[in-house]
Amino acid sequence: MVRVAVDAMGGDRGPGEIVAGALAARGEGLKPVLFGDPSVDGHGLELVVTEGVVEMDDKPAEAVRAKPGSSMVSAVRAVREGGADAVVSAGNTGAMLAAGLLELRRIPGVMRPAIAIPILTKRGPSVLLDAGANADARPEHLLQFATTGSVFAE
Repeated sequence: MVRVAVDAMGGDRGPGEIVAGALAARGEGLKPVLFGDPSVDGHGLELVVTEGVVEMDDKPAEAVRAKPGSSMVSAVRAVREGGADAVVSAGNTGAMLAAGLLELRRIPGVMRPAIAIPILTKRGPSVLLDAGANADARPEHLLQFATTGSVFAE
């Protein structure tokens, strides 16, 4: 069973649409765990109550440091502590990247992380890499994104 920590407060339409997506994703091999405000109606999904929200206009690193108990940072921390296998957020992309760097760290040798998005195509799954937060990637970063993306795709 894969446990996915879901930032229920992230995004422009959270938590309603986030909870709806988590319910739709729930299945035999996937268990979404919501992280958010106590008022979130999880419709039977487990809810980890958190304090604070990283807003879309917050400065990423500042928000992660100033809001360690937020739904986003708490969801990332759950992966670090082994309470979840993955994390999903529709919130502030830069803050999600910062939370990942601060809470999970990089794999040794990886210069810069890239956000990866699996895309289903007619020929099978594909991976879109560097899907945000890297406005100034250098050629060596792009090469490393390609290498890590091919491993991820396998």
